[in-house]
Amino acid sequence: MHNFFLSIIGLFFSQVISAELLKNVEITGNKRTKKEAIIQHGQIKIGQELSVEDLATIKENLGRIGQIHIKNVDFKDGVLRIEVEDKWTLFPVPMITQSGAYQNRGFLIYDDNFLGTLGTLAPGISWSNSILNYLLYYQDESLFTPQYGIKFLLMKKSDFVEFKRFNNVIDEHESRYDSYLITPNYLYKEQVFKAGPVYIDKSIYKNNIRIFRDKSKGIFFRHHWNSFQALEVMYEGFVTTYDLYALKNQNGKMVYLNEANISWSIPTNKSFLNFGLHGYHSNEHTYLFAKDLGGDEGFRGYDKASFPTSQNVGGLIQYQQHLFHRFFLSPFYEYNNSLLIDPVLSGKRIKENTVGLGLRYYFKKISIPAVIFDAARNIEDKSNHFHINIGVSI
Repeated sequence: MHNFFLSIIGLFFSQVISAELLKNVEITGNKRTKKEAIIQHGQIKIGQELSVEDLATIKENLGRIGQIHIKNVDFKDGVLRIEVEDKWTLFPVPMITQSGAYQNRGFLIYDDNFLGTLGTLAPGISWSNSILNYLLYYQDESLFTPQYGIKFLLMKKSDFVEFKRFNNVIDEHESRYDSYLITPNYLYKEQVFKAGPVYIDKSIYKNNIRIFRDKSKGIFFRHHWNSFQALEVMYEGFVTTYDLYALKNQNGKMVYLNEANISWSIPTNKSFLNFGLHGYHSNEHTYLFAKDLGGDEGFRGYDKASFPTSQNVGGLIQYQQHLFHRFFLSPFYEYNNSLLIDPVLSGKRIKENTVGLGLRYYFKKISIPAVIFDAARNIEDKSNHFHINIGVSI
């Protein structure tokens, strides 16, 4: 027993001795990114006792900063030395989308390291099928402190919707959205919590005649679990997002929109295996969700924005085979079980499988595709769908 307690005491003191006081931080290679921003986003505190576990946590925090590449981290004699490489800031970025009859043309000024603070600023304009669209987006999750930041979104957009069966258009209309959102956020380890006011003005047109309009305002909440390691063009591990809109429409009715997404990326040498689950539910069967549901990672058995649903659950399996440079060939399979909104096919429930092949070209050191091309086959209704996107879409 005496030897046991001596072992416990020895273990305790060995852990204390292994910790070392952090006296200074030296950062090299940051030609644009401010030293203070890296320290804050890495949650580094000068004067703290750093153990082996603490150093591992700091390395993990630094690895989650998407705007820089961490080349080396070393801690010796009280000095934390961090060697980084700034990633590209794109200026400007095209917005070119063609999917079925839907099209969008424009550009945005994309700064993913605004003023060197690691915040993202993206103002943009584009012309879709009928109207001018605009976007003003800003986000910095560690703007005020390592744990507190903010997101701001101002957006006007339109979607031309064609719902096809057997390659025949059975319903078409245009959806227009004005949306305003501001959400302070709180970071807890790898989790992000956001909540704030939101306003949505939504209209539906047929033959340039407005047949529906609803103004909603309320609260938006998001939980984002971000446990991954950033690679050059892809992420490794799990990323989950849950969104809740609690809105009161112009008639005083409460509308609740729930959306959840889970993505899992597994690197295999230079290639990647991707899995995904997605789900969406609204308590209002006529409420067209203000989001594109086609032509990207998920819902590729439909043309862009041509899937007007009030409920959906589905899954995705995709393999991204590296070809050369940053080009990838992506065979994929998807399943969707959905309840359409009441104005389309009387709110019919459909269950469909989709297979297809895609091409991806990624921006250098930026983990979003610069060029997307997808060709998909909806097995159930035997319809073909083609989608191309260059740059960013809204």
